[in-house]
Order: sequence, then structure tokens, then C-alpha cells
Amino acid sequence: MNGKVRFYVKVATLLVSATSIIELLTGVTMNIPVLIADGLHTMLDVVILSSLYIGLGPTLKPPDMDHPYGHFKYKYLSMYTVAIILMGASLWLVAESIINITKGIVEKLPLDSLYIIIIVASLVLSRLINLRIGYIKTGDLILKLEFRHAIADLLDALLIAAVMVVSLMMPIIQPIAVLAIAAYLIYLGVNYFKESMNVLLDQINPEITNRVYSIARYHNVSVSDVKVKNTGNGYAIDLIVKVPGWYSVNEAHRIVDELENDIMKNIQSVVSVNTHVEPG
Repeated sequence: MNGKVRFYVKVATLLVSATSIIELLTGVTMNIPVLIADGLHTMLDVVILSSLYIGLGPTLKPPDMDHPYGHFKYKYLSMYTVAIILMGASLWLVAESIINITKGIVEKLPLDSLYIIIIVASLVLSRLINLRIGYIKTGDLILKLEFRHAIADLLDALLIAAVMVVSLMMPIIQPIAVLAIAAYLIYLGVNYFKESMNVLLDQINPEITNRVYSIARYHNVSVSDVKVKNTGNGYAIDLIVKVPGWYSVNEAHRIVDELENDIMKNIQSVVSVNTHVEPG
């Protein structure tokens, strides 16, 4: 990520962080669940943009003796942590909303809360403009994608504002909106949790092993002991290739090189292939 792109990502990170803090603090101090819910939603954007800005931190460290496949799983450990926090807080919001509805405890929002949502919408709009300018000047795809994300967040802020205005006349709309947002956050949290656990527990797609055997048959070689590891940024494959005993060393290496290149070419998610050659 070049310096110019990083600058625009940094500004966007600061703006979204301010948005999340304002929503969460206001929601807690003024007892406005819908702002708490949206603040938790915005917290995801903070994690995403912060990860982009710092370059995913430890994940860029080169492989070492303790981590021969690199440090990419740190990213998924962060995702796992965020997922747990997100699901826990969302379940709390759901419980609070249901209790309030069943007990008939539905209060009108204070008028001051509308000023907060105006500030929030202004911060989101500022982030959108910052990312748009950055994309025009650099043409970077990351800024383009985050610009589209900011548009969705601006619509979300306007929707929250609409809920808060309607709640002045229909207070019941607020806990209903909180339930909707919380359900969406739980959905996101579950997906984050599943994706991170798949990587942290080395879960792989068995089809990858089958494709390795298929590619080997195409090259007329026998492979065995195929091991596939989920490294966090793709799959690393270790395997044994058996070649006829009358093959020269150069011929054996040529076949192995062709096999490794073909595996990398045909299986996009494979990032490395480590081959051990044995006589057949």
C-alpha cells in the first residue's frame, strides 16, 4: 500500500473511529439502544480500516522457525475475537429490547439525540468524500471498495435518523429497529466466527486433495502422503512424488517443477507446494 493510499485510509479510520465512539458513548449515557447497536456495527468498520492501515500488522512478518508458513492466522484470531464481542453484545441488545417490549417500557427519545445523528451522518459523509477524493487521485481499488462501503454506511446513518424521528411519535419503532440491527450483527458475527474457526482449526476443502491427484495423473506420476494446510492466506501443500528409478536427476526435477507449477496454476487458493521425490 503506497503512502498516498495509506494517508486516505488513515483519515477514514479516524473518522469511522470517531463515529463509533460517539454512537456508543451517546447510546450508553443517554440510554439509546439503537445508537448502541449502530455503534457496534460501526466498530466492524474500525477493525477493517485499522487492519488496512497497519497492513494487517503481524501478518506481514516473514516466516520464521516457529511459523514456517507465515503469520497470516493473526488476522483470523482478530476476526474470532471481534465475532465473540459482536455476538455477545448483540444478544444483550436483543434481550434488552424484548424485555422492554414485553414490559411496555418504551420511552420517547430525547430531542438532543437528533443532533448526535446529524454529527454521525456528517462524519460518515466526510469519510465518503475523503475516500472518493483518494480514489480519484490514486485509482486504488481499496479506496474504491471502501468508498462504496461508506455509501452503505451513510444510508445506514440516514435510516437510523429516520427511526429516531419516527420514534418521537411511535416509540415502539426503536426497540423493533434495535432487534433488526442486532439480528444482522449476529448474522455477521456468526459468519466471522465460522470463517475464522475454519482457518484456526486448519479446516480444508477436501476437493483440493482430489484435484492434486488428478493433476498428478495428468503428468503420469504417482503421488502419496498429500497434506494440505490452511495458512490463512491460502493453502500450503506437501506431497511425495514417486518417479521411475531409471529417470535422471534432471528429468525428475523437470517433472516435479511442471507438477508444482500446474498445481499452483490450476488451484488458485494454493500459495505453496513442497515436493519430496522418491524413486518408484
